[in-house]
Amino acid sequence: MYYAFLCPKCGISHSIKEYSDNKFCRICGKFLSYRDRIEVKKRGRAEKNIEWPLFPYKPYNQQLEFMNDIKNIVGNKGILIAEACNGFGKTVSALASLLPIGHKIIYVTRTHEQVRQVLLEVERINQNSESTFSAVNLASRQHLCLNEKCRSLSALDASEACRLLNEAKKCPFKKESGLSSFIPSVLSIQKLRSQGRVRRVCPYFLARRAAENCTLIVAPYQYVFNEKIRSSIKLELNDKFLVFDEAHNADQISQDVLSDTLSERSLDIARKELERVESSNIFIDDLEVYLKRKVSGNIVTESGFKLHEELKNVLKVKKLTSFTDSLSDVVDKIRNYKVQQEDYPVCYLNGILKFLSLVESSPSNSYVAVFKRTFYGFNRVDYKCLDPSLAIKPVIEEAYGSLIMSGTLSPIQFFTEILELEKAQTRTYTAIANPENVHTIIDTSVTTRFSERNERMIQRYGEQISQLIVKIPNGVLIFFPQRKFMMDCLKVWRRRGIIIGSEAYLTFKGKNVFVEGAKADENRRVVEEYKKSTKSQKGAVLCGVFRGRNAEGSNFPYEEARGIFLIGVPYANYSDPVMRAQIQYLNEKKSRMGEKWYIMDAFRAANQAMGRGIRHRDDWCNFILMDKRYQRHQNLISKWVLSNSVQKIPNKLA
Repeated sequence: MYYAFLCPKCGISHSIKEYSDNKFCRICGKFLSYRDRIEVKKRGRAEKNIEWPLFPYKPYNQQLEFMNDIKNIVGNKGILIAEACNGFGKTVSALASLLPIGHKIIYVTRTHEQVRQVLLEVERINQNSESTFSAVNLASRQHLCLNEKCRSLSALDASEACRLLNEAKKCPFKKESGLSSFIPSVLSIQKLRSQGRVRRVCPYFLARRAAENCTLIVAPYQYVFNEKIRSSIKLELNDKFLVFDEAHNADQISQDVLSDTLSERSLDIARKELERVESSNIFIDDLEVYLKRKVSGNIVTESGFKLHEELKNVLKVKKLTSFTDSLSDVVDKIRNYKVQQEDYPVCYLNGILKFLSLVESSPSNSYVAVFKRTFYGFNRVDYKCLDPSLAIKPVIEEAYGSLIMSGTLSPIQFFTEILELEKAQTRTYTAIANPENVHTIIDTSVTTRFSERNERMIQRYGEQISQLIVKIPNGVLIFFPQRKFMMDCLKVWRRRGIIIGSEAYLTFKGKNVFVEGAKADENRRVVEEYKKSTKSQKGAVLCGVFRGRNAEGSNFPYEEARGIFLIGVPYANYSDPVMRAQIQYLNEKKSRMGEKWYIMDAFRAANQAMGRGIRHRDDWCNFILMDKRYQRHQNLISKWVLSNSVQKIPNKLA
């Protein structure tokens, strides 16, 4: 047992060291007296680990191996690409390894749930080691701003609106403020907003002020990959550790950051902006005519080089940057005009100029131009980056040392090759769960291959699942390649009596059936109901989509996922012109690299879906991989899934 102090107002515990240094609660500022002292058993630590004093639990051998690799590779200015299953404890292992070394850490992740986990582990480390490492969550104005005029805008527009509102002194929240000793050492979005309201300080700028001297910065991927964002928030990478968590999608995220869009809708609004400040808008007409000529009924792709040359011809310039520079004063006029009219100071013209600047400054041979018509009938062109190394490689090389980790990077050597990180060292760690808790079946009697996808095959899927699902208690997850195919399967299974009941209340062999929500709020309600139902005697089934809300980033521990069925292999649409351009680009870089990437991308999504199932050491789950193609590509399945051998179901169930 050891002692801590529990705030009677907000319920936050404080270590003895925190109490002796400052007898006020770090969250709400309430004075803590000696009667607030409580006895606490150190959570998860049966004994103190001498080698890793910051690790707040008793480490497993796999975690010790991981922490040693981080210390020896990343701590010596190297790059470590690590694959370890979900529930391994990657986050706390990384923090316990890097925090003692003394360099600032920039921890990059994708979702708010993952950010929450990082900050929670820092607090646990602080409590269990009686240290006070500081951490802050850098986030966009949409999450931090307390001014509704800015919060509802896009990131770019919000930045300009914020600047102008501050210049006009129309924002009630102070931009500059000293850091009080009462500010919590670990600042989440909720704590930043709470501090901002209490002190009338802007949480967005409070986070940036705190980031100047804190030990750990947690930020979205865009904050690191986008050089302009890094520059605007003064996020220097040199002499810092970079940690990329959930990095299986790092290549796609980095490509999105370096891509942009020019649309007919933006051009229409920009024309009106120019009219209001009495500036020429002839070039807007020229760009609209160009888009109308290029867009047809089908999606059309052209090289980035061709787009670059055609835009110069349309605008009658030798360099696109000379054109964009000539309109910088007009952008300021538009913003000032909107402020005077008490309108949002959003400038669509500026968005068009940024698109043109990207086309001018980027290596056009690594881009593709995609011409298409939107759902609402607007013509547009997407300028899409095809090379993830353009964003990733420069930041990795600038940092002191880098850790890239995920539960699904197989095949890890090919992942390294795609990112062009030849100097990186790779490691794959065994699962912390008992291998006997992992039960894997491959059903080779079915497939979602397009040429064989028909009602008879869908019925067979339902029959096969029916014979297995009765043997699995509590919760079962079923993942489908696309939402439409999922709905088609449910219709066929209802018609054939495989699942029964009304549309609002379906059961699959007695288990209540839930279907992933199309929108975030709807899905949140569905998942809550599903999780409650898994605890019942009947159990429940949740149907979702690969790469969807529940297949990536969600947790379904213990009873919430005793079985996971994968319906087919989630290959992307090969006929999609953008996908074909990506494959062709990688093939040109290296023979057959594009085809290998296409297959890897599908199995990466499948591995992610399976990662929802085992979240702790004593957890267990049945994995049923329902497609004959899983048998052929077992080398692409995460090793922990295959750790307890694999049962094969041939043409019919035994």
